[in-house]
Amino acid sequence: MARLIERLLNLQRGDLGRGALFFFYLFLIMGSYIVARVSRDALFLDQFKAVSLPYADLAIAALVGFVVSGYLVLGRRLGLRNLLAGSLLFFAANTLVFWYYSHYYRFPWLYPVIYVWVGIFGVLAPAQVWTLANYVLTTREAKRVFGLIGSGSIAGAILGGKFANLVAPRFGTESLLLAMTVALVICSGLVVLIWRQKLANGTDEENEAALHEERIATLRTSLRLLWASPYLRSISTLILIASVVTSVAGWQFKALAKEFIPRKDVLAAFFGDFYFYAGIAGLLVQLLVTSRFLRRFGLGAALFVVPVAMLVGSVGVLFWGGVTIWAAIFLRSGINVFQYSIDKPSVELLYLPVASDIKNQVKSFIDTVVWRFGDGFAAVGVLVCATLFGAATRDGRWFAMRISWVNLVLIGGWFAAALLARQQYVVTLRESIHQHRLDSERTSAPVLDRSTLDIFAANLRPADPKDLLYSLSLFEVGKQQAAHPAVRELLSHPDAAVRQKALSILAGARDRTVLPQVEKLLRDPSLEVRTEALLYLCHHSHVDPLAYIQQLGEFADFSIRSAMVAFLARPGATQNLDAARVLLDAMVAEPGPEGQRTRLEAARLIGGLPDEFDPQLRRLLADGDPEVIRQAIRAVGQLNKRRLVLKLLDRLGDVRLTADVAETLAKFGDRIVGTLRDHLADVSVSLEVRREIPGVLARIGSHSAERALMENLLEADAMLRFRILSALNKMHRTHPEITVDTQMVETVLAAEILGHYRSYQILSTFDGKLESEDPVARALRESMGQEVERIFRLLSLLYPQYDLHSAYVGLQSESATVHANALEFLDNVLKPHLRAVLVPLLDGDITVDDRVQLANRMVGAKVESREDAVAALVASDDPWLKSCGAYAIGTLGLKFLEHHLDECLTHADPLLRETTRWAKLRLASLAQADGVLPAPFESRRDARRGGQRP
Repeated sequence: MARLIERLLNLQRGDLGRGALFFFYLFLIMGSYIVARVSRDALFLDQFKAVSLPYADLAIAALVGFVVSGYLVLGRRLGLRNLLAGSLLFFAANTLVFWYYSHYYRFPWLYPVIYVWVGIFGVLAPAQVWTLANYVLTTREAKRVFGLIGSGSIAGAILGGKFANLVAPRFGTESLLLAMTVALVICSGLVVLIWRQKLANGTDEENEAALHEERIATLRTSLRLLWASPYLRSISTLILIASVVTSVAGWQFKALAKEFIPRKDVLAAFFGDFYFYAGIAGLLVQLLVTSRFLRRFGLGAALFVVPVAMLVGSVGVLFWGGVTIWAAIFLRSGINVFQYSIDKPSVELLYLPVASDIKNQVKSFIDTVVWRFGDGFAAVGVLVCATLFGAATRDGRWFAMRISWVNLVLIGGWFAAALLARQQYVVTLRESIHQHRLDSERTSAPVLDRSTLDIFAANLRPADPKDLLYSLSLFEVGKQQAAHPAVRELLSHPDAAVRQKALSILAGARDRTVLPQVEKLLRDPSLEVRTEALLYLCHHSHVDPLAYIQQLGEFADFSIRSAMVAFLARPGATQNLDAARVLLDAMVAEPGPEGQRTRLEAARLIGGLPDEFDPQLRRLLADGDPEVIRQAIRAVGQLNKRRLVLKLLDRLGDVRLTADVAETLAKFGDRIVGTLRDHLADVSVSLEVRREIPGVLARIGSHSAERALMENLLEADAMLRFRILSALNKMHRTHPEITVDTQMVETVLAAEILGHYRSYQILSTFDGKLESEDPVARALRESMGQEVERIFRLLSLLYPQYDLHSAYVGLQSESATVHANALEFLDNVLKPHLRAVLVPLLDGDITVDDRVQLANRMVGAKVESREDAVAALVASDDPWLKSCGAYAIGTLGLKFLEHHLDECLTHADPLLRETTRWAKLRLASLAQADGVLPAPFESRRDARRGGQRP
């Protein structure tokens, strides 16, 4: 039965239990408040004129600050649970005292006191319900359940209005206060039950700390926190303007009602009937519209509902307020029907991204002090206008109509405040999930991610040479190209191995500042250090190696030959390329592991010589030792030898050499983009090589490189597709000026979403259990995780202005609060059509069975290839997905799917018709081009025919 009600109310499983206690809590609070309002308004207007109402409102505004200040101080001492339950019992005691004195003594001053007391109660008591709900519910739970909770407010207003209408004539208006006493005592018990239920269900760490610490500060602290936060300032501005506008409208309603209905008892009955019927209308909106409205249109649209209603109502009063009371009823209905059904849940959602400790301190301040200050400003405004317009000498209807001009101006400010609050809401959600991402990355960051300076500061201090050599190896592995000052200092270290390693690193960094020190190292007692010094000088200074050898004596053989080759190949009078080739051939041909050091030195040497040693370099590229090959690859880059690019591409798939090959290839820039594009699209090329090409294109970072990546976005291999997306993401972070083909990205995104739905269809064969231990199920879960990551990488291309990577990290969080904030962020930044198909895949409260049902409605035949994916897209019932499929047919030249385009030409969706017409023109232009296809698909056509590319 409970599940049936949840489905009827558009709730998830378990939401009914979470919201029922809050429903009854708010039901009793609002019923009590309406009963009190009916009695106070009727009694006050019976004794005073409507123009005196602003004085009572000013008294409320003046007193509420003191009351809230004491409330916050008590909260700091009592704790949230005791504060809420205790204040309700205090209010119950107040109503009992008011009933006693009004029933037996009827003091004249008592009714203004009751009027002010009801105003303060109306500020504090409902706000307490929402404060507790903000602690108990996550963002996503709140978005679903706040509609149910808010319906308690409206149902309470209905009952309260009818109760007052029936009881007051029979037992007296004062007897309503006694009924309030009973209701408030019950509410105190409900607070305790809700608290226990939350503790039984458990809380995440953030809310747990907030619930137990309950740090409620002083009024001054609350004001300081509010002023320091742009987001909280936007909320308070929205609340303040809303309070002023609704207070003025409320005064208009009472004033016009008094003019049309002068008798006290009839006026009380009218108020009761109004609240009764307005409550019924609001309840229907709450139950049938609010949840669906928030899900479909989001928070931003919901914040504009009441301002729009007030705009229409104020215009109605301005023109017809003096003719019929229905103008006043329509104006007030905009508040009573929509404020507690749509506007109040929406405003409460604004508080959810705020940290719990801050929210605990400022929410009560905004909901009470700020709101009542708004009432005070409205009261002052009415009194000022009454003085300016001479309301005391004019007809009351005339003044009540003319003050609508004030409200129309203020409503414009309300629209601006709502827009600002919505923008700040998205910013705050983004900052929240971004901070979670930073915390996650900071926790998992390895030591090697620290800066080079930090590594040397920590590791170059120890005296142990082993520690120093390890630190130097970290520096070398990190591929730092600039020499570090700390390395230069190690040239005078007492350990020979440290001196040799430091000199090797400085030689690789081409650091010429240490040349005088290196010359001294030629006399070093260590043979290894002398050899390294000779190699450095031969590479970086114009010297005769034979002179050094004759003068200083013993050096390693390979260093002598390397020095001679460098000397003979250097342009000038002593240049002898033939002799240099003979020596270099001998070094390259040095066999086995014993000759590895010689071959490695030859490869390093070639990179600094004139470009005259191609055969030797090719032979080194084919060497069996990876270190030799790595140095030869670097030499290709140093010599800028484009004719050896194909040789490098053959080595790109070797994981030992991938980084060096990619770095070298990227140095050629746009000159090799065509070659890279052809290899990326050619199915005959090794998949390992193709998967590394996107990284090279990302390093190049040009417009042509971006086009090469975009042309291959629909690759069938999932890993290759992921690498392409990663490359595009990196490229657009480093080169934001490069634009993407939005329609192509949307097409690929639609295919990925469709594929993810298809995965849930497959998953349903495992009884829909994501935790299944079946190997196939485990593989499918991993694949689905990769699908989600690809989806977010595509979203990052479509929405570069938003930090969607942080949203992705937030969705992986085990914290319910962080996960809910990430989903809420997506709800507010994605377009409606995309939100409708994507969010159900990410919302943890939507079951696998529900996703399978969605998949069955969206996906048709099995998707096995790119063509099948496009066919599935164009066969979908969703116009956006069909548009993506039509675009793909035209872009990819899929002539055999043209019959699907014919079916789309008469579709009702204009975007689909326009895209279809473009696709047909595209197919026609391809047919007229003698069958020449775009470059990405030419290699596929050749591969299918068994042809060879040149």
